[in-house]
Amino acid sequence: MAKSPFKKMFDIKANYYPKDRLSIVYGKKHLTWKEEQARINKLAYMLKKKYKVIKGDKVAVLMHNRPEFVEANLALQTLGAIPVPVNYRYVASELEFLLNNCDAIGIIFEESATDIVMGAKPSSPNVRFYICVGETIPEGMDKYDGVLAAGKNKDIKVNVDPDDVAVIIYTGGTTGRPKGVMLTYENMLVNQEATIKLLVTFLPSVDDIDYPKYARSKGEAKLMNVLNLLIGQMYQNLFKGPEDRKILVFDIGTKTGVDIPPMTIRQVEEKVKIFNGKPEKYDVLFRGSIFDQMRDFINLLPKSYSKKGKLSLLPTLIWKFLLGGVKLEGSFGDRMAMINSLMAKPDDDSLQRMLLTPPMFHLAAYALWTFNWLISGALIVIPESESFVPQEIIELSNRENITWTFFVPTQWKRIIKYLEKEHPDFKLDSLKVAFSGAALLRAKVKKQILKYFPEVLIIDVFGQTEMAPAASVKIDGDESSLRDRSVGQVVPNIEIKIVDENGNEVPEGVTGEIYYRGPNVMKGYYGDAEKTAATIDEDGWLHSGDLGYFKNGELYTVDRKKECINTGGEKVFPLEVEEIIVEHPGVKEVCVIGVPDEDWGSTVRAIVIPEEGAKPTAQEIMDFCKGKMAGYKKPRSVVFVKEFPLNPVGKVLRQKIRELYGKPDQPQEA
Repeated sequence: MAKSPFKKMFDIKANYYPKDRLSIVYGKKHLTWKEEQARINKLAYMLKKKYKVIKGDKVAVLMHNRPEFVEANLALQTLGAIPVPVNYRYVASELEFLLNNCDAIGIIFEESATDIVMGAKPSSPNVRFYICVGETIPEGMDKYDGVLAAGKNKDIKVNVDPDDVAVIIYTGGTTGRPKGVMLTYENMLVNQEATIKLLVTFLPSVDDIDYPKYARSKGEAKLMNVLNLLIGQMYQNLFKGPEDRKILVFDIGTKTGVDIPPMTIRQVEEKVKIFNGKPEKYDVLFRGSIFDQMRDFINLLPKSYSKKGKLSLLPTLIWKFLLGGVKLEGSFGDRMAMINSLMAKPDDDSLQRMLLTPPMFHLAAYALWTFNWLISGALIVIPESESFVPQEIIELSNRENITWTFFVPTQWKRIIKYLEKEHPDFKLDSLKVAFSGAALLRAKVKKQILKYFPEVLIIDVFGQTEMAPAASVKIDGDESSLRDRSVGQVVPNIEIKIVDENGNEVPEGVTGEIYYRGPNVMKGYYGDAEKTAATIDEDGWLHSGDLGYFKNGELYTVDRKKECINTGGEKVFPLEVEEIIVEHPGVKEVCVIGVPDEDWGSTVRAIVIPEEGAKPTAQEIMDFCKGKMAGYKKPRSVVFVKEFPLNPVGKVLRQKIRELYGKPDQPQEA
């Protein structure tokens, strides 16, 4: 009987990692993998026995980032049920819509959301049970800790297929009601595996095999260091010493799913250097399929941590490397070295420590948690504060020696501003990987990130919830690779095309709507076949609504299709205007919108947040645009505001800004 893929990944680590190995740090709460396994199993037991939750049932989860959010999701997925994360900023009417729209039979929520839940309860007749995380529990509802105390630490098995729905994530609903995006386990796993494959393709080519230095640039060195962290266990003991110069090739593609491209390794400057591809000359070649899929290899690695794991691992490795499962051009000793390498317990300093701050009800954070926690076995550090406080984030990163993190652009900007003002000489060398996503991160912000976090590799992910979520990835390790609007290379296993308004593919360099097709495209919108059909056509192409173009093999974004401003028959994309205005020294942030106009149809308006202490005028902003853009793109009016309405992941709510500041007679100050 097949477990939920996510619970399987979790259990393998909980069963084989050292008993004291931490999985989550949340304030003073430090939870090991074993402790979390017991809590998840107990909750799953009670959900099944007391609340009669079965495969396919939907249960809402309404919390800020905290261990209970993680536990609730995995406990539900253990049963084949479907968690539905809820935006904690919802009001009662919005929660009521979600509960009824997804046919939720229960809700697990935190105490601070009690008023919202109570407000939605009378109009949510299908919700059978309410479980509250906290001390003050409304009458007729159950206390989360009490539910755990009554549960049994049993390994419940339910037949869960990779094509079953793993989670329903509701989109923002900036145009109409939110839509419930159904994502399967396969959608999410294949997306993460394809992203790993993409990182491998960024490695130096085997044509560079004789280059005497470890790397040609700091960015290249950072990428290799990151991949060594991810897959280094495979070859950590294959060299006899720092002077061993043999060349080893791994051509071990998987049988199904995302394949692993050939990789070559050798020692350069006493470090293991990885190359993309297979050279003509080599000393050892491992060739064949070690496992059916990449995830099988990922699930093998934790077994090397314990005697029990090694005993279960040894027969597999003997078959693969001694009895013909993998062909070898090399000696018997090379086969034994490979077995010993995979059996060896990794160094303690290989443990990754990840700080996660964006809300996990949003797929960008949810998928990253799945990737980094369940695939890599990282320790997840969750800030206890419910608000984003840069000082707390920096102090926490220092104290916990954070190696991986993920911030959305708005959060990155706040961190940079705090450091520039309070700690201009700050450096954090422990941070190796910095993810960004959910909105466009400008090159000048990336430059500042590289200044304060000099060892970091920036991995900028572009996509959308319906793509599970990554469509393309941009890697930046030094200033030489920084380019505005480039969102990098398309993730493998995805087909992509740029089309005009009639659906015809356009040449490179021409802007059009981005279409995607591939195994990570969502199953559909829950309970809405009409909207699903309008988004995914009969040929399986997902119409993204994003405008972009290709240039030199990279994807560039222009704007959302619906954001285009039509003025006097010309098209204006807000993003390109914003990119110029934000360079004004007195401008902190800018959002460009269209304003109804009887003569032109629409005119361009800039909504500006001034820099602290600056007092630019509307005429000054408009004059700044002269000579930097076509005349019809220049703003005809400017409104100054103190802040923008944002969603929980830091995206500017442009539709809300239109409602607030889009009237033709809007005053300059708002």
